[in-house]
Amino acid sequence: MANRRERLRVALDRDLRRTARRLLVSGGIDAVTLAAIAREIGITSPAIYRYYKSRDDLVYTLAKDVIDELVGELGAAAARHPEYPARQITAMIRAFTAWAARNRAEYGFVFGVPPPPVGHVYREIAKTWTVEVGGTFGKSYLQLWRQRPFDVPADDDLEPALQKQLDNYRVLVGLEPMPLGAILVFIECWSRMYASMSFDVSGLMSATFTDMSPMHERMCRGICELLGIEYEPPAMS
Repeated sequence: MANRRERLRVALDRDLRRTARRLLVSGGIDAVTLAAIAREIGITSPAIYRYYKSRDDLVYTLAKDVIDELVGELGAAAARHPEYPARQITAMIRAFTAWAARNRAEYGFVFGVPPPPVGHVYREIAKTWTVEVGGTFGKSYLQLWRQRPFDVPADDDLEPALQKQLDNYRVLVGLEPMPLGAILVFIECWSRMYASMSFDVSGLMSATFTDMSPMHERMCRGICELLGIEYEPPAMS
């Protein structure tokens, strides 16, 4: 009997999270309310509090599900090239852009500008994806650095205020063995990915660009040049 109750509890929790994601996709994060979720599933709103302390708690869980899904796809892409960190990085860049194109609402929710005022939940979401997504790319980046260090700014050439923030990021993502200049290059690589994907997901270039994949490949090529690795075009499908 206890096992059956636990199975029912797990099933309902799964339904809560799936419904929250469906509402996110159809109406944005503002549509993800406890009342709306309860109405979709056919339960009362107070029943949700047996699973989540608050809407913020549910919103964070939704974000964690999305981040875990993305990290899984990045890891699968990297795993196809176990001995080649350079290929892992390009594979993950392409996996990320493909995932973002398929999951525009989810990308905007996790990586977009949070609605004002910024609450605790959004800070936690930002920290989580920084650690999880940054750490996934960081493993291959660190492996690449150990195999073949590339040119980076000297730590002493960086402004003191920048050094402190880079060091904080280095610790958070787990890249302590690397110099601060390499951390700066890592963030510059991320900024290129973020810009390319955000232009695509937001539709800001939709008036003239109906297919952003060539721009994504130029971004990928630029990151390869920044890291001093050979750019390999994607395999023809």
